[in-house]
Amino acid sequence: MSTATRLPEKCRVYLDNTLLPERVNGTGLPVPLSPFTIEWGVSAPWDAAVPAVLKITFIDPDGDYSRVYTTLAGHRITIAPDWTENGIDNGPNPVKYCMFDGIITDVQILANDAGHDRLSITASDRIYVLRNDCRKGPNWNQQEEMVQGFQWWPKGNIGPQIKAWLANDGINNYWLPWSTFLAGIKADQKSSLLDWLESVKTRQINGTYTLEINRSVFMSYKGQPSTVPSLEAVYLNWDVETVLAGARIITGDDGTDITRDHRYADAENVLIDENPTLTAPDSYYTQLELRYSHLKLASSSSGQLYEVSQDGSLVKQIETATYEGENCLSVTVNWADSGASQNNINVLDTTRAENYLKTQNQRVRLPQITFRGDLFSQMFLYCNPRVITIIGSRFERTVPATHGPWAVIGGTLTYDATNKRSRWAHKVRLFPAQDTTSQGKPTCAELKKLTAATFGQCNWKLGALRYVTKIKETT
Repeated sequence: MSTATRLPEKCRVYLDNTLLPERVNGTGLPVPLSPFTIEWGVSAPWDAAVPAVLKITFIDPDGDYSRVYTTLAGHRITIAPDWTENGIDNGPNPVKYCMFDGIITDVQILANDAGHDRLSITASDRIYVLRNDCRKGPNWNQQEEMVQGFQWWPKGNIGPQIKAWLANDGINNYWLPWSTFLAGIKADQKSSLLDWLESVKTRQINGTYTLEINRSVFMSYKGQPSTVPSLEAVYLNWDVETVLAGARIITGDDGTDITRDHRYADAENVLIDENPTLTAPDSYYTQLELRYSHLKLASSSSGQLYEVSQDGSLVKQIETATYEGENCLSVTVNWADSGASQNNINVLDTTRAENYLKTQNQRVRLPQITFRGDLFSQMFLYCNPRVITIIGSRFERTVPATHGPWAVIGGTLTYDATNKRSRWAHKVRLFPAQDTTSQGKPTCAELKKLTAATFGQCNWKLGALRYVTKIKETT
């Protein structure tokens, strides 16, 4: 968790793993132009995943790609920093630690410029492929005659099958933990693997089935070449204990000074609108509804088969106050009550989901903020959800509801070669993250016990003391 390096200022663009030239060089290959943007993310953590979308312009030097506008459609395009600037050579696989890898979905031919055609390119990452891959099955590890009429009904250890299915869509790995009482998805619903994965919102934590509504799914490019791209999930909980230890404030998990830890953003480096405004939550939820299924075995002429009815509903009260507009978050979960008692739903702990809704009810929304490449490490510029804490925000001094961790859930990454300070800029949307730490506060008595350093030697940031959760006594 120590500090990461800055992104290289130079960028590479690959078409089907072939590096495109920076200028017309006689090869006939298209030449990518700056600026380009990558838009990604959702409006709320419980929204369905949407693909990241790249918009970029090519010069077509010989007109080979603009004769038919569909020539480039379906081809692979990859955007990667030039890691050779940092002494790293990814070899033939540019996807490792890239910023985008996806499929060209639309091409528009622009007006001729200086004797060359220009192409407006739109591409989507593999979330787009997964969402639209609605092949039959799988009914893995099931007796096929018992699951007639169902498109998706995995059972038992299905890891190898999921990995093989994803590989068919160009995805080499995944990390999506879950555990649940599964219900099949009927064939007439025409669902994709991504639809099914998003419906599985429960997992066992310390042996208890737990509902979580703050999971975001995304494509990851961090890892060995054989494991990227990877379909992964992140839970938008802040669980990092912050420790006051003498002259430093450090993270409790690895002892990294927070001034060098990529989970803490120093407010003095965050770019924001000149006249920013805070807003109230878009929704105030007073209830949480779980929609689930009932499962039973039925007999037919061909033997026994499963029947699933998506008719269950469990409502939990979150708040007592009432507001105009939508006040009940309805979540459909892949959960099946079965047997005579039909009470599996009673073993499902909804505390985390309820607490998350309370968090989003109570906290205001910050305006969009920008991380610039010369002020932040590479971790702040990747187009994937993550949880951060902003230290020293001016809002914290006046509006207590802005305290606490934030989830980055969407934004726009821009690469502009004409920007003199940094070519990379990432404007992001923030959503309240749930704080699951001990949330302690240092007292004067505890501060006096920290005798390992004088105040002059301390590097404490005043805003950071708000997030200190533990005191390390020193003598």
